[in-house]
Amino acid sequence: MSERRDELHHLIDSLPDEQVEQVLVDVRRRTAPRAVPSEKAFAWMGAGPAKNGRSDNASRVDELLAEGFGRN
Repeated sequence: MSERRDELHHLIDSLPDEQVEQVLVDVRRRTAPRAVPSEKAFAWMGAGPAKNGRSDNASRVDELLAEGFGRN
């Protein structure tokens, strides 16, 4: 066990009973499995034909960013 994990165990063991529930809620939140984003979550990202018919977007990245690409 790592030194930090040992310290964590020691600190948890020294908690007053009235604080255990609050810490337990936080630890459960931190260790709960997180949802894996669906493929649709990043559907707006990608490279494809531009609406203006140009196909050189990769080489124009600095120009596109300067024009405000991705800003609301």
